Amino acid sequence: MDDTVFTDEEISTLLSVEKRVQNPRAHWKEQKGSRQRNYKLVSACGKHFEMYIRQNMRIEDAFSCGLRFIHPKGKEHNLTLCRYNGSDHTHSNPLESSDIIHERCHIHRATHRYIQAGRKPEHYAETTDRYTSLEGAIEALCHDCSIIFPDSNPLSDVHNDLFGGSPQT
Repeated sequence: MDDTVFTDEEISTLLSVEKRVQNPRAHWKEQKGSRQRNYKLVSACGKHFEMYIRQNMRIEDAFSCGLRFIHPKGKEHNLTLCRYNGSDHTHSNPLESSDIIHERCHIHRATHRYIQAGRKPEHYAETTDRYTSLEGAIEALCHDCSIIFPDSNPLSDVHNDLFGGSPQT
C-alpha cells in the first residue's frame, strides 16, 4: 500500500476488514457546541482505526460518525474512509455532474479519484434512506464497516448520553 495514495481496492479492503473496539466505554467530550466520542479499533491483522461520533447540541439533524484509518507512518497519512452525515446541510460532489444533495442524510466514501484531485479523500457522497438519526447512522456504519463492540451496546449509550433515555424500538 502506497503511503499517501490509496487505490479504491485498498480503501474497500480497509472498510471491509473486521475491526474490534478497544475502548467501548469511551467518554463524550464537549467542544464548540457539540459532543464527540472517539473509539479505538484494531483489525485481526493489526491495522489501527478510529471511529468517531459527533452530535451538535442544538440541532438534532447535525450529526456525523465516521471511520478513520490510522496510518503507521503518522497522523499526516491518516485517511478518513467514510463519514455518515445527518440532513442539516447541503452537499455537492464537485468532480461529478450530479445533483446537489439538499438537506438529506448522506454517506461519504473515500475514493482514489478525489485523492488524486487533491480534494478531501472522503468528499464524494451519496444520499441514503438507511438512517435518519445518529443512532441509525452508527448502526449503518458498524454494519457496513464490520465494527464489533465487545459486551456493549453503543446505540443505548449514545441515546442515553445525548437524549436522557432509552432508544425507541
